[in-house]
Amino acid sequence: MKKPLNMKGAGVLLLCAVVLAACNETTDIASITTEATPAVTTAGTTASTAKATTTDIIQKVEYAAEDAYTDWASANPTKISLTGTSATIEGEGAAAKDGKIAITKAGTYVVSGKLTDGQIAVNVKDKGVVRLVLNGAEISNSTSSAIFVEEAGKAIISLQEGTENIVSDGTKYVYQDATTDEPNSAIFSKDDLTINGSGKLVVKGNYNNGITSKDKLKITGGMLDVKAVDDGVMGRDLVAVQAGTLTIDAGGHGIKTSNDKEGSEGYISLAGGSFTIKSGEDAVHSSGGLDVSGGDLHINAGDDGIHAEVSLAIAGGTIDITQSNEGIEAPAVVISGGKTNVVSADDGVNISNSAESAEGGAAAPGAATGGAGAGKAGAAAGAPPGGAPGASGANSSNMLTITGGFLSVDSKGDGLDSNGSVTMSGGTVVVNGPIENNNGSLDYDGTFVMTGGFLVAAGSSGMVQATSDKSTQAGVLMTYTKTQQAGALVHLEDSAGNEIITFAPSKSYQSVFVSSPNLKQDASYTLSSGGSSTGTATKGLYEGGTYQGGTKVVDFKTSTLITWLSETGVTAARSGMMGGPGGGGQGGGGGQRPQRTAQ
Repeated sequence: MKKPLNMKGAGVLLLCAVVLAACNETTDIASITTEATPAVTTAGTTASTAKATTTDIIQKVEYAAEDAYTDWASANPTKISLTGTSATIEGEGAAAKDGKIAITKAGTYVVSGKLTDGQIAVNVKDKGVVRLVLNGAEISNSTSSAIFVEEAGKAIISLQEGTENIVSDGTKYVYQDATTDEPNSAIFSKDDLTINGSGKLVVKGNYNNGITSKDKLKITGGMLDVKAVDDGVMGRDLVAVQAGTLTIDAGGHGIKTSNDKEGSEGYISLAGGSFTIKSGEDAVHSSGGLDVSGGDLHINAGDDGIHAEVSLAIAGGTIDITQSNEGIEAPAVVISGGKTNVVSADDGVNISNSAESAEGGAAAPGAATGGAGAGKAGAAAGAPPGGAPGASGANSSNMLTITGGFLSVDSKGDGLDSNGSVTMSGGTVVVNGPIENNNGSLDYDGTFVMTGGFLVAAGSSGMVQATSDKSTQAGVLMTYTKTQQAGALVHLEDSAGNEIITFAPSKSYQSVFVSSPNLKQDASYTLSSGGSSTGTATKGLYEGGTYQGGTKVVDFKTSTLITWLSETGVTAARSGMMGGPGGGGQGGGGGQRPQRTAQ
């Protein structure tokens, strides 16, 4: 059965707390607006829910003046010329001995040349700012970090325009004793770290991580090519990217925060830049909150595409997840903008905490408000439709909120899966899949309140759900007697011939749910199948053009807000269906999250 939601997964309400707590000295927190929604009642549980109505839930990261690249020539820099196993130093604050270049004074240091087996070590006791300008430098270390910031107020790595810089470590570290496990990355900083400039930085993390900051990591420019045995880019408290090009190939997580202390969880903010991430685990993983407000992300993930332990907000940018176990996962997800495409082996969007995901499909079904059929857990146990709800049914602290943007989901498991509730007031959502009857295009435990926006979901019929009767926008759920071929158009028009939708599902399907602002209650419509359209298709959804050549399936009238339909006409809504939690493998709805071999 589902585990109760812990404090880190307290959904939209806790989202406020993590925004206030994470990196509080560097952020400007805007107001958060919430609106009460009807209570959700389950077996022995009544809880009110809240939905976010603005994008102010996004943490605003402050960037200091020195985070931006500036010309270094006028800073009276110390020049470090690497010469194989040593270095020539011109200026103050640095010394070379036995392959180690020790920097002990705040200032600007320009590094060029090649260090074959050594380290640039920063240890500034007065907590000043140290700026390392990599001006065509190659630094490698066979037994430790190539760049190690042991102490400084802040370290800044600037990438000189037109240069390529390479930093790498060995496959085995040598520590002073058995209790020491740091540093453990090719570039490792115990304090704040900023990377800027327009040059190129190649990082080879052969032992563990590529780039690590034990505090806050900010990237405002540069071309970063990171390959790591474990995590590619990690900041304990914060990873914030404003600009730059990041190519990450990681055996573990691609981009990660690790602080999981309650009330001060890590945060990831992606406001710009270009990302190409291939990861063995999650491509982007936050131990707390996460937001994407800009940038261009291309993701191929061994586990989740984008995962947050507390909250996740998508307000802008382009996200293209071409491979994942679950595309997007967090206890609270708010989508208000941007263009997001998800391909997943399990659920496309999964609203749950980590405990629920690990439980797989073992949860008992909850009370139904707008669903149909027999629930996953109930069906597995041979329970009839409408069976007794489980104690962990509608968890109102888990919430998917969609107010804008474009979301496309191609899933083997559930399309939109909320172990809680869903609200949608704007934007466009297109769901293709699943094709197996043990999952559904829409799967929620509480309510799905639809008040605006456009939603089409095509998939199997065994676990089919429509939006809840608490919605204010009309919807139609069509269930066919036989499976329809992928690509066969679904066309819905009103009695005057006005198009409501023309859609070509990318997978075979036996049910289609449509909700549109143009759908009205007490109106007459015609549903057709097949044919062709001269319009322009985006993820199968046609706009403009002319529909022709289709075959009429059924004429009907929407006498209720949510209309259940078959080839013979309007039917009664089925009840009692509730889905289980996500996290199962290959669309199966059950099992454990994938485990990778320990490094």
